[in-house]
Order: sequence, then structure tokens, then C-alpha cells
Amino acid sequence: MKTLPSLVPTLAAALLALASAPGAHAQDSSIDKLIKKLPPPEKVVQTDPAANDPLARQTFAAIKASNFGNALAMSKNLAERYPKSAGAQSLHGQLALALRRYPEASGAFQKAISIQSNSAFAYVGLALSEAAQNHVGAAMTNFRQVTRLYPKAEVGWIGLSACAERLGQKGESVNYARRATTVAPSSYAAWLQLARAEGISGNRQASANALARANELRRKASKTNRRS
Repeated sequence: MKTLPSLVPTLAAALLALASAPGAHAQDSSIDKLIKKLPPPEKVVQTDPAANDPLARQTFAAIKASNFGNALAMSKNLAERYPKSAGAQSLHGQLALALRRYPEASGAFQKAISIQSNSAFAYVGLALSEAAQNHVGAAMTNFRQVTRLYPKAEVGWIGLSACAERLGQKGESVNYARRATTVAPSSYAAWLQLARAEGISGNRQASANALARANELRRKASKTNRRS
């Protein structure tokens, strides 16, 4: 069975913040948290011909120097130079998302998907870009693609739950969150979303139980991190 790359837990945590954000400022803050947890940009294009282009190396250097404006401009040029490179398009999308250029990010991720239709990374990026623009229906469509490609990963199910929550679909939100905890029972983010969904649905005891499980998993993760 396929499994999503290691970015899943951190993406899932960011999704929780994004989907529950009451306003644009909170959404931007959650996107910031997401970007910090994405894999290094060079990994996005490492299997593409674009990775060996000097422009790609210049883009990575600009990112490491925190010169994100220049990095975005160069990534756009790289994507134009390699229009059939899914990695180059995704890199452009990732940087546009980081700089809150959401329509630009959506366009870049859409191009990546048109080139590589099984790119879960691009689908997650597109879903987040659409959610940040309050295009919740479009975000759900892309999260469904993630669950189709990686049904055993929690990120797609959490995304669907969070989007359903924003649409007022309480029952669906709970069902998706429960699916997330089923496929990833050790995921703190999955249990936290279930606690939210149950609470919003008025299931106080179920919400408390899910929150207790989320906190237990978070404590275990903290202990593991301190040892490592």
C-alpha cells in the first residue's frame, strides 16, 4: 500500500489551523506554519532535469539566504524554462504559497498536476492554496484526490474533515476525522481534528476522549524528540 512522504504529519497539523481559521490573518499564520514544515525545496525537483539547471541552484541559494522574493521570481523563470517539469512547477507553487501569492500558487500546482497526475504533494499544495482563498469546495476536491492516491495517509482525510467543518457539514466532518484516526491511529493531528469535529457536533464526551488521546500522543512525541 502506498504511503505519503514524511511531510504528512506536519502538513496535517497545518491543515487543522488553516481550516479552523476564522479570518484571513489566521489563515496566513497557518500557511506560515505549513511552509516551515514542507520538505526542502530542492527535494521537490531532485528527480527532474530542472534540478541540474544553474537557475535551480540559484533559487535554492536564495531560499537559504531568506531572499524569498528573488527565489520566487527565479522559480517562476525555472518553471517557464521547464514547462514539462512537475518538480519545477511544484517548486514555484511552494514558494508562491509561502509568500501568500495564493492564485499564483494554485496555478503552479495545477500545472504540476497536469504533468504528473499522481503527485500528492501538488494536490496537497493546491488544496491549501484553494482553502486559503476560501475556495473550500475546490480544496475538498483536491483532498479527495489525495485520499484516492494515499488512502492510508491521514492528511487527505484531515483536510476533508476540516473543509467539511468550514462548510457546516458537521456529520461529514466527524466521519472524515474518524477515518483519519482509523488509518493513522498514532497521528496527533488526526485525533485533534476528531476532537474538534466531535465538539462542534455537540458530542462532548467523544470530543474529550479524542482530545485526551491527542494529548497523550503529543506527550509521547515530545519525549521521543527530546531523546533524539
